Amino acid sequence: MKKTLLLTLALGLAGASSLLASTVDVYITGSTAFRANVYTACQKLFNPAQSGTSSTYFADAAHGGANSGFSSKTASWCMTGTPITALTNIQGNTLVIHGLFTGSTQGIQTTEDSTPLTWAYPHGTPGGNADTYVTNSPTIGFSDASGSASPYPATGNFAEENVCVQPFVIAKSVAGGVLNNINNLSWEQLEYGIPVGRIPLSAWTDNVNDTSNFVYLIQRTKDSGTRRCETAQQYYQFNDTVGVYIWDATNDFFYSPTNTVPLVQASTGSTGGPTNIQVVGTEGPGNNGANLNWGPGYIGGGDIATELGVNNSNNIAIAYLSISDSKGVTTTNWSQVVSFDGLWPTAAGAGISGNTGTNNYTPITSGYYPCWGYEVLVHIIDPSQDPLGDQDITETQLGNQTTPGSFLGVFNAQTLINGGSPITGSIEEEITLSQPSGATAIRLSDMLSNRSAVGGVIAPF
Repeated sequence: MKKTLLLTLALGLAGASSLLASTVDVYITGSTAFRANVYTACQKLFNPAQSGTSSTYFADAAHGGANSGFSSKTASWCMTGTPITALTNIQGNTLVIHGLFTGSTQGIQTTEDSTPLTWAYPHGTPGGNADTYVTNSPTIGFSDASGSASPYPATGNFAEENVCVQPFVIAKSVAGGVLNNINNLSWEQLEYGIPVGRIPLSAWTDNVNDTSNFVYLIQRTKDSGTRRCETAQQYYQFNDTVGVYIWDATNDFFYSPTNTVPLVQASTGSTGGPTNIQVVGTEGPGNNGANLNWGPGYIGGGDIATELGVNNSNNIAIAYLSISDSKGVTTTNWSQVVSFDGLWPTAAGAGISGNTGTNNYTPITSGYYPCWGYEVLVHIIDPSQDPLGDQDITETQLGNQTTPGSFLGVFNAQTLINGGSPITGSIEEEITLSQPSGATAIRLSDMLSNRSAVGGVIAPF
């Protein structure tokens, strides 16, 4: 193994070596919108199952994680323990799962290019910050959009698998005032707004005096799978122009960053900053600053959700967000979600605001509501052929979603493939278990319609 341990506190190298000698490591990167679903499924891959955060080591803010407030939405963490018996191909080893969620397209790209990233290592304070980090290439990259909709389709020693369906919504900021006029976004309004980054308020009020008042369309950085689902849905290509505006939290206005201003990572998260900020988010440092190469924009959907939650009269904004990220704009679940073309993502319609029970996604599963994409994962097929030689999981241990007993054979198991009930430790089972309290993803087995391409035409099976 060609790993590099970065020790930020004293750690005996002999102890580190003895741990590495008997471990099977899985390095998971990609989608920030899907990170919570990955986290909860990974907890069930250990015996005993991990619960809460007490057995997890979180990367600190300097490595793409957080210094406090640890949860399933933290962007970088590490879990370790004995694998469950269903992982028959990994028995006799300690399983270590490293998570680092930086963005969908970036996740696919770094996985396929075997890019060394910096990951939390299981040493430090359980339930708190890791004090040790390791550099390694990713094993698996999650994305809200297929690699075929970007410059990074899975080829050669890499394969792509569907995981579930990721619903998206249109959410507005909490500023009130003129935003009370906005209860719907049309296809035409979104198609106009994407390249310019804002939409005249008159598009809703029909008042000529509102043509110079704008509703800003907050955008993610270019590597976002959420952004790619949004733009593809409006028939834009990956490299087409997307207008980006950033909130200046010091002076309370939106500005358009220019290429003449250096890219600077915002240190205050989604509250923006002074006008020298092009890339906003807390996830950036964890991959050697690579997020700064995909700007301008907001790195994570959670960063945009926080932005929408800024109660300022100048914060007149809307965004295309995952249903998971949009849930937390305020403490009232989905309070800021509006319809798209008069359609809602769940059967509750406008009643999604404040919902604490099951999300009935019939409008999506039946093919009416168009804002959704397939969550996919890209994985290396034969880890022994990794050009860096730093993967210590074997092809048999990693497998794929059709290989019983392998990591992916459990983690991405699908009843559409194996029949029967969802498997413990699978993302599909976690979606099933979350349904009574409002699932934020849809099982593939529940879909009655599909689309052959990201943002493409929806058709029944």
